[in-house]
Amino acid sequence: VFLPLFLRNTLKIFLILVLIGVILAACSTDESSITGNHTSLVLIDTYDLDIPEPSDLCFDGNTNSLWTVSDNSNLVYNIDFEGNILQILSYIGEDLEGITHDPVTNSFWIVEELASECINISNSGEELARYDLPIPSGSNSGAEGIFINDQNIIFILKEKNPGIFYSFDSDFNVLEEIQLDFANDFSGITYDEIRSGFWIVSDENESIYLWDQINGVREQYSLNLPKAEGIVFIAETNTFYIVSDSEQKLYEFHLEER
Repeated sequence: VFLPLFLRNTLKIFLILVLIGVILAACSTDESSITGNHTSLVLIDTYDLDIPEPSDLCFDGNTNSLWTVSDNSNLVYNIDFEGNILQILSYIGEDLEGITHDPVTNSFWIVEELASECINISNSGEELARYDLPIPSGSNSGAEGIFINDQNIIFILKEKNPGIFYSFDSDFNVLEEIQLDFANDFSGITYDEIRSGFWIVSDENESIYLWDQINGVREQYSLNLPKAEGIVFIAETNTFYIVSDSEQKLYEFHLEER
């Protein structure tokens, strides 16, 4: 079919504009999927902690409370959801940077960064076992956040230079070793069973990320708080609890539908 020159040029311009629109729509879709399609992170409250430099956080379903460690006092603290200290365990560590509650044995696994070791302690603070970690610890960039699932798989983050996600079996044989590059550092980790992914917090980027081994980063939210060093997510209420090392505060956030 013969078309006059001006109609052919008009058609070309129209097709180019349609193509640009498709590309922009695709970019917009990618961006929304990373930042959270239909949800936003809302700060609910902030609580003071009488704990020097809290360095991680975990949830204890047996007592419905939180636990944190301090790399200043090197103690293990049980706190409620408003940051009040309920108990201090007898265990005294060195450079404590991570803690997770083992729901199967009702014990705790803690990370000592300088020694690059993972220690299993009872709920009264008695040391039960100690394992060396194949994670370099120099320049304050070693083992940080830790999480254990109900299959006894332990997940540990190497903070940076480079950041690495490790998974270990119960004998601390390495199952996975994945280099992370979506943030400047990685300081805390927890698992979201509903979304089938890990929530990872970065204190340098002041953000949290929903990440898994296959898809990478799926969502990202800005925290706007300094030195976030530990994270807990309670799926039943869509609630995050995050501790700040430098501010000595516990933050409560809610993931809300827009």
